[in-house]
Parts: sequence; C-alpha cells; structure tokens
Amino acid sequence: MRIITVSGAHSSVGKTHVITRLLEELGDWSVLKVTVSRNGLCQKKRYCGVCSSLTKSFSIITDDKVISRKGDTARFKAQGAREVIWLQAKPHGLRKGIKKALSKFKSPKGLIIEGTSVLRYIKPHLAIFIAGGDKRLRPAARLALKKADIVYGINR
Repeated sequence: MRIITVSGAHSSVGKTHVITRLLEELGDWSVLKVTVSRNGLCQKKRYCGVCSSLTKSFSIITDDKVISRKGDTARFKAQGAREVIWLQAKPHGLRKGIKKALSKFKSPKGLIIEGTSVLRYIKPHLAIFIAGGDKRLRPAARLALKKADIVYGINR
C-alpha cells in the first residue's frame, strides 16, 4: 500500500486542507487521522473531550456516526475518501495503535495519514510537512520536518 503522510508545524496549520486537496486529485484513497493525547490535556485548547476521555493507550474509531460528525474526519469522507479511521493514542500507545489501525484498512488504493508523531514509527512513500507562517514548531514537528520530502508553506 502506498502511504503519504501530512504533518505540520502545529495544530490548525492546514493539514486537513492539504489532505482534502490530495483526495480531489487521488480519488479513491483512504485516510487515517491520528490524534496524540498528552497527559489527557487538549493540545488545541478546544476541549472536545477526546484527550480527557482516552483511558486506554489507544483507541481506534471506525464508527461512521463518529467519523461523520463535524470535523476533520467528516471533511475527509465528504471529499471522497474510501475509508476514514481515527486513531487516538497516548504517546506510549502510538506505535501499537498505528500498527493496529493500519491493519483495519481493507485494501486501499493508497493511504494518507494525518499526523506528525507517526513519522517516528513509519516510513511513508511521500512525507509532506506543512509549515506555518509564524515559524512555531512543536517538538514532534522537528523530526517530521527533517523527514519531509516536501515542505509546503501556508500563510493564514
């Protein structure tokens, strides 16, 4: 399976936008969205409940009712992604969670993974890094930037 990762300097930098554009061009690809919870605290300061409700080392969400709720996963579905799976993981559960989540896809034409920390554990065919105009870099983004094949700047 061909894998493209889309990572970014920080949240709200434009990863989802880039993925929806890729889906327009690539067609029948699938998407894995990865959210890493750090100590149960929300990284986005939006308090949607994902980070605080994660009690196991990881959780894999395939339920279409959840995937179709307003947000990134719904945008991927609306843009024509064949399958969308959402992996929520604590840092210590990320490696195992990725492996398990990847096994859930049913022979996709290709897979786009939205996540920055995933590059610690997988080697994609293409790694895209979204750089914000403000030059902020969260810690996981430093490694992702080093592994990037393409660095794409978005000024907001």
